[in-house]
Amino acid sequence: MGDALRAMYGAVGMRVTYGAGLEADLASAWTHDFPTGRVHHTWIATEIERVWVGRGDVDEVLEPGGVAVLAGCAPIWVGTRSARNPPPRVDDPLFPAVGVHHGEVAFGPLMPEVLGLPELLTTMQPQDNGWDTGSDVVLTLRHLGSLVGQRWPGPPQDALAEMVVTTALSTWRPPVLRDNSLTRCINAIADPGPPPTVPELAALANTSERTLRRRFRTETGLGPDEFSRWFRTLPVRRDLLAGADPAEVAAGSGFPSVRAMRRTLDRVESSLPRLRGTETRFRILD
Repeated sequence: MGDALRAMYGAVGMRVTYGAGLEADLASAWTHDFPTGRVHHTWIATEIERVWVGRGDVDEVLEPGGVAVLAGCAPIWVGTRSARNPPPRVDDPLFPAVGVHHGEVAFGPLMPEVLGLPELLTTMQPQDNGWDTGSDVVLTLRHLGSLVGQRWPGPPQDALAEMVVTTALSTWRPPVLRDNSLTRCINAIADPGPPPTVPELAALANTSERTLRRRFRTETGLGPDEFSRWFRTLPVRRDLLAGADPAEVAAGSGFPSVRAMRRTLDRVESSLPRLRGTETRFRILD
């Protein structure tokens, strides 16, 4: 799903910023609460300690090399225990860092529809890709720690933070991409050029057109043509939601007119309630 995932994350948009590394006495018990009322997601990663992360009434453990991405608009915390403890404190200034880093993730408005992320995502869930994400996270956090005290570390820290968050997101499969038997079809839809026809997709899946249509509806909620139309208009809807001029978007996307683009988007938006595992949302062109 490499091509399809790349296109979907590009349509969603993501901006990751680095916050700080927590400081606390080693072997102490502590709970760090993040400011309430955050709209954006919070990311938390741990390098050397097992910690617990929580959002609202839900908490999960993070082993070393683990990452959590938590939705905003709820109390968020990280600590050495699942039970509440005092805030972190530093009595020994020589070794205050505990290897727990955090920051924010700002997603575009299409994220709930395209990715369907849970409110608390961690890399601790079983993975089917055989990738040892923990080792990559530990190395990245170690590099983040080495930037402490450097002059103007912001941009490098944000770049490394994006690597941490991208690693966490790589363990999540959006609901519409969970049927591996449709991988070749969806990657073909993601390819540039004219959209593949249903017979062409059926040939890729080595199945009949009827079976392909049934499989698409079962796994994505949409037929092949509807899914292709939804997928290929994601960049269009992203740009319009960002405030781009409709005439420029229509011309840049190959539509003969804004009216033609509006008709296509009307068809896409009418199908959204059936899209699997998503939340919808809003109209883009009225």
